[in-house]
Amino acid sequence: MLSLIKIELNKVSKSKLFFAWLCTIFIVLGISGIIIMGLATDNKLGEFVGQSSKNFRIADKWEGWAIAASLFSSLFTKAAFLIFESYLLSRIIIDEFKRRTIFQLFSYPIPKRKLLWGKIISVILIACIAQFSAYLVIQLLIKLVAILTESNYISVANQLINLAGITFGTVLIGLLPFVLGMIKHSTAVTMLTGFGLAALLSNVSPGSLSNNIVDNLFFLIFASFISLTIVSFSIYTISRQDISTK
Repeated sequence: MLSLIKIELNKVSKSKLFFAWLCTIFIVLGISGIIIMGLATDNKLGEFVGQSSKNFRIADKWEGWAIAASLFSSLFTKAAFLIFESYLLSRIIIDEFKRRTIFQLFSYPIPKRKLLWGKIISVILIACIAQFSAYLVIQLLIKLVAILTESNYISVANQLINLAGITFGTVLIGLLPFVLGMIKHSTAVTMLTGFGLAALLSNVSPGSLSNNIVDNLFFLIFASFISLTIVSFSIYTISRQDISTK
């Protein structure tokens, strides 16, 4: 299995992945910045900061911008990298079925199920590293600017273990577009499902920006289990099919 994963990772263009990762970070920062500027202009930034920071008093309209930026960027990072994961699924798996190059691999004396799981695990590894590293980069940038401007900010040093768990769970849930994309071997369906999943999981409960459904441990474990079960059944079904190379 390790050799299969290594082969899949070597097949992925590192430059394209880095460019997509970098663009995703800029998109998250850009959207967060636009929202914060709008809230500050309307003098509503304090309301959002107050939702997640008890006893925090707003003295002017820009105070607390770093806390809001941290919360918004954290929320949008999860959503953006669910779409990023759908892109990985499209490139690494769905495209190979669409172009029928996967059938050459199926001709090797290796179980189809093992080949498919090798691709799935490769997607999980790339998506986890990409999302976790992007979160760290974004939060460190916000922290740096906050220090330079002497603004309050949320410390993430003691949240790394929790963040790693949330990242892993989110990535497992993000495998669901693979199932729908495989129905017609459609990259468009895979990407659209990723967009829908990102929109669904980026909703926050009333009362706090930090009260995101993905941050709920029970939901994360349950949804991850359901996602893995569905993906496992889909892989089992595909591996049992007699696939023609015509």
